[in-house]
Amino acid sequence: MRTIYQELTIKEYEIMKIIWSEQGVTFSEIHDYASSLRKNLSRQSINGYIQNLSNKGFIRSEGEDRHKIYYPAISKADYDKFLSNNILNQLFDGSIKKFVAALSGEDKLTEQTTKELRQILKRKGVDNK
Repeated sequence: MRTIYQELTIKEYEIMKIIWSEQGVTFSEIHDYASSLRKNLSRQSINGYIQNLSNKGFIRSEGEDRHKIYYPAISKADYDKFLSNNILNQLFDGSIKKFVAALSGEDKLTEQTTKELRQILKRKGVDNK
């Protein structure tokens, strides 16, 4: 069964970063982290983001009311894979060649990066000639 994800907003992604890194956090920990990033986020706003993340299927919680612990329901690696495939398909017609061409348009790829890309393509069984 294939899971369909939704894209996260910037603020949702910021909250997910602490949930992914800690693998189980309280509301207070999320609030403290979010406050360190954006001092103007109220507890109510953060609660709204947590509710959205739960509704989208990104997090799950255990416990009651003020004692809830929030856990990721989707790994960061799975979300990153979804997001990169989404970007590749939306912006580059699913073409890795177009994506790499866009990256290297201003000679941004170093020889080391080019070598690493070749190794990745070789591991994936893609002919890089």
